[in-house]
Amino acid sequence: MGTKVTLSDPRLVYHGRLLPVETDDVAIAMNQARRLLLKNLTPGNGRGPNFVVDGPRLSGKSHLAALIALGFHALVEKSYGPDPDRYPVVYINVPHDRTDDLHWSLPFADFLGIEHSRSPETMNHRPVDMTEPVLRIMERARTRLVVVDGVEYIRSSERQTAFDYLLRLQDKLPGITFLFCGIGAREIVRTGYGDHRSQAPAAGTHGPRPHSGFPTLWVRPVPYTEADSEQWHRVLGKVEENLRLYKQEPGVLRNLAAYLHGRTDGSMHVLDQLICQAAQASILEGTEKIDKDLLDSILTGYDDPAY
Repeated sequence: MGTKVTLSDPRLVYHGRLLPVETDDVAIAMNQARRLLLKNLTPGNGRGPNFVVDGPRLSGKSHLAALIALGFHALVEKSYGPDPDRYPVVYINVPHDRTDDLHWSLPFADFLGIEHSRSPETMNHRPVDMTEPVLRIMERARTRLVVVDGVEYIRSSERQTAFDYLLRLQDKLPGITFLFCGIGAREIVRTGYGDHRSQAPAAGTHGPRPHSGFPTLWVRPVPYTEADSEQWHRVLGKVEENLRLYKQEPGVLRNLAAYLHGRTDGSMHVLDQLICQAAQASILEGTEKIDKDLLDSILTGYDDPAY
């Protein structure tokens, strides 16, 4: 207390990236993802089903997908030991240009560190289709999970190209499972895969068996009502435990539960913005605590008080 604070102060940096707090949706989804992916640990034993992370904007979908990717990577290392030549997970974002195979191959090449310019020595940076090098490296690296984030950016007119490409990758590497993440991902993936479903009758039936969809892991804002307040109080309690402020009194954030839910609508992304800014401001201004007056002065762009 009383130490002069600079912009590189460890506490200031720490409060700029507070540890994420697990909500009920995240805990349930992580358990389900582990079940879905356990089969992928055993080479040559088939693969788990492709699955989806879905939810509204700013609900934490990408954060959940990253946690699943890290968790699966850890399971592989625990099972087989560390190996710098193994890439059990490949994580890509939907490319900006999605018109052909070339553009879909580039985020895979970037993740794997493959140079994809035709002639970098002459600064002729015309990209080339990297699908074959990507397939060779993923096969050698024993990739088992591919995360495709941002699927909401795939327009309806682009879905056939996108899913044709991804299904061909899976045909070449039958051991990989896709995790698709984005707003409305379940419907986007269901529609994108629709044209590729087998129309052969199932055994004992007289017609094609309807497909029920993809396993979907939901991540949503945390609710808060008089009848359903426990989870929000628990989240705020965990956030408060992570604070490192000299004068922060226990229970202040939980006492502001209704106010904080009004400011964030239960979005963990907005709550993180609000609390991180408030904590850093309290350190720089020397108050060393978060209260309603300070929170009223913090802008996030969501339900900001008039000022």
